[in-house]
Amino acid sequence: MNKQPWTETYDVVMPILKRDWPAAQVNLPFVFKNLPIRRLVVLSGADLEPLLPRDERIVFVNENELMEGLTLASVKKAMYARIYTDKRAGWYFQQFLKLGYARVCTEKAYIVWDADTVPVRPISFQNEQGQYLFNVRPEYNKPYFDTMKTLLGLEKCQEDSFIAEHMIFDTQLACRMLDEIEANDRLPGTAFWEKILAAVPLDALKGSGFSEFETYGTWAMTRCPGRYEVRPLHGLRSGKNILGQAPDAETLEWVGQSYDTVAMEKFSASTPLRHLAASGRYRAGHTAVQLNALKERFHVIPAVYGWGRGLWPRFKIWGGKYKRMLRAKQTNKK
Repeated sequence: MNKQPWTETYDVVMPILKRDWPAAQVNLPFVFKNLPIRRLVVLSGADLEPLLPRDERIVFVNENELMEGLTLASVKKAMYARIYTDKRAGWYFQQFLKLGYARVCTEKAYIVWDADTVPVRPISFQNEQGQYLFNVRPEYNKPYFDTMKTLLGLEKCQEDSFIAEHMIFDTQLACRMLDEIEANDRLPGTAFWEKILAAVPLDALKGSGFSEFETYGTWAMTRCPGRYEVRPLHGLRSGKNILGQAPDAETLEWVGQSYDTVAMEKFSASTPLRHLAASGRYRAGHTAVQLNALKERFHVIPAVYGWGRGLWPRFKIWGGKYKRMLRAKQTNKK
């Protein structure tokens, strides 16, 4: 049995789109089992509320009512005023919601967790010294730091990136950061999210021009050294590639023997390797790390988004050849 390595519990804040609710349902049992959760705060549109289970541990908050003035419509309007398109408004909006929760949170800290990421074994967010824990990964996107420099005058302070599928926010510190952003009178607007949209370079605003995790992580490590410690977790990216669209609980428990988290990203696609993951006989003799290594070894590249969809018929044909190659390899071992 997994031992839960925590004494404090937190609000776990999870923005969820209605179309992503089926994936989130698979995730919820693991969230309640493996995270130090006091209650799950679901941020979404009103159309999701009727679908939520009746559970006193789950609290629904209408995303357009979390903070006065912060709505999807207002973000779209602000973006359109600068670049005449609001195509990425939803992407920025969900980041503002994660930050804005600090202004309404009544606890010392809260955890933001992506709905498509499954915690497959217990995860602590505080060490024995009482420091909160950041997860880091190798990633770099220059516009994030250009925006951060304009907003807060900060430079990149960590070799790796603070961008992950989750983050714990110290409520008081997050509010201080938002206050500092709003105090920047060189930028138009009054609310922190208006300042952020004004700080993003024009050529980056229609893409990925701001990261709430990169910004808060840098701010906390720079302004409040010692409050946080950095730790790496072992995460499986693009879990759908090797586990399929809807792995059962037994398969996810097996993944938890090798990884801390598994991301079931919606832009990933299943590959023939899912048949091995679904086989109890295969799982008994192999690890999820070994299965993922097969994907890398044979260069299994799933179709993603626009141009990738056109490759899917070819991929399915090639996938059949791949399965025959696996059978031949297993036969040669006998």
